Amino acid sequence: MEINKPKAASLYRIFLRYLAVFCVVMILIIATIIFSFYYALAKGVILPANYAEQELQKVEDQLMQSDVFDPSLIPYPSTYVLFGKTGEALNSNMTEKEISRTREYLLGKSKLSSSQYRNIQRMDESSLVIKYDMLAHFSSPMLNKLFPNPELLAIAIFFSCFILSAIVIAFKFSKKIKTELAPLIKSTDLIKEKDLNFEIVPTQIRELNTVLQSIGELKVALSDSLNQQWDLEQSKTTQISAIAHDIKTPLTIIRGNTELLLESDLSTADKELLQYIQRSSEKIENYIELLMTAATVKDSSKVQNQPFLVQDFIFDIEKQVKALCHVKNINFLIEYDKLPEIFNGDVVLIGRAVLNIFDNAVEYSKEGSKIEFKITGSDEVLTFTIIDSGKGFTVAGLKNATMEFFTEKIERSGKHYGMGLYIAKSVAEQHNGTIEISNRKDGSGAIVSLIIRNQY
Repeated sequence: MEINKPKAASLYRIFLRYLAVFCVVMILIIATIIFSFYYALAKGVILPANYAEQELQKVEDQLMQSDVFDPSLIPYPSTYVLFGKTGEALNSNMTEKEISRTREYLLGKSKLSSSQYRNIQRMDESSLVIKYDMLAHFSSPMLNKLFPNPELLAIAIFFSCFILSAIVIAFKFSKKIKTELAPLIKSTDLIKEKDLNFEIVPTQIRELNTVLQSIGELKVALSDSLNQQWDLEQSKTTQISAIAHDIKTPLTIIRGNTELLLESDLSTADKELLQYIQRSSEKIENYIELLMTAATVKDSSKVQNQPFLVQDFIFDIEKQVKALCHVKNINFLIEYDKLPEIFNGDVVLIGRAVLNIFDNAVEYSKEGSKIEFKITGSDEVLTFTIIDSGKGFTVAGLKNATMEFFTEKIERSGKHYGMGLYIAKSVAEQHNGTIEISNRKDGSGAIVSLIIRNQY
C-alpha cells in the first residue's frame, strides 16, 4: 500500500532544526544581556568596576589635608573607618566585624581578601582606612542592596533564560513528535480493534512514514487473512451443519427400529444389546446437537438484538435455575438491586449463556450445597455472577475452561461435553462483553461472571 507522502523530513533534521532554534535564542539572549549591561554602564545605571578607585584618587588630597573629616567625600559604594591617634574608631560606616578586619589589615595580619584597602594618613595624625572592591555596582543604593553584584545577576539571568528556553524548546519538540505519532497510534489502535477500514494518514517525519507504510501493508495482509479465515469458518459451519443433518436421518431410523425391536419378544441378552444401541444412539444425537450448537453460536447474523424487560428475564431464569438446583437439593440464593428496566440484546442467547454456566455449576456442586446468583449492572452493562460450592477450577481449567470442547473430566460423560462455558463466552463476545472465571478465595468453589453490554 503506497502512502501519499507529503513533504517529509528526517527525524535527525527536525531535531537539528529545534537545536538550531535553541542556539539562536541563546545567542540573542547573550547579546541582549551584554548590550543591556553596557547600555546601563553608559547611562550610569551601573558603575564600572574601578569607579570607587578612580573617585578615591580625585578626593584623596582633600581627605588627607582637610582639617575636619567630611564623610561625604568618601566615594560610593566604599566603606570607611577613621582611627584616632591611639587606634580608637572615631567615625565609621562599617560594622564591628568589618572594623575588626580592617585593624587586622593595618597590623598586617589579614592575608587573602577580595576587598581593596586605602590607608590615608591625615594632617591631624588620624588614620582613615577606606575599603572598596573592583566590582561593578548599581548606582542606586536600593538596587545595590538587592543586587550587590550586577555581573552575577547577569549570569543568573542567562542561566534562567537558558533553562526556560530549554524547557520551551523541549515542550515544542515533544508536542511535534506527539502530533506526528498520532496517525501511528490511531492506526495500531484500529488494527487492535480489528477495524481495518481506515486510511493511512502520512506524517511530516520520514521514519514514521516508513513505519506507516509497513502498517498499511500489514493492514492489507491482515484484512486478506481475516477474510480467508471468515470464509473458512463459514465453510466449516456449513459443512458441520450439513453433516449433522445427514447423520440425523439414519440415526433416527436406527433409534426407531431399536425401539420397535425392544417392544418385541426377545431374549434378555438381545434386549441388553438393543438397549446399548439405544443409549449409544442417544449419545451420538447429543454430540450432533453440540456440533450444531457450536456451528450456530458463532454466527453473528443470527443474533437478534431487541429490547427486553430485565426483571421478566431474571424471573424466567430464576424459575429454570431453581429447577436445576432442585435435582441435587442445592440451596439457591439470588441477589440483585437497582438494575435497568430495559436492556438491549438477544434475550434467548443471553438466557442460554446464563443457563449453561448454571448447568456447569450444578454439575460440579455437591448434594445439599449452595449456589449464589448475583446480578449487577447499569444502563450500559449487565453482569451475571454465579458462585458455586464445588471443587473449583484446576490450573488447566482456569486457562482453558472457555475453549471449545474442553472438559476437566477424563471421560466425556458430562452433560455438555465441555461446551457450556464456550457457548457463554461466544454469547458474551457477540454482545461486546466477556466472561471471567476464578476460584473462591476460601477454596470451596468457582466464580464465573458473564458480562453483557447494551446493544443499542
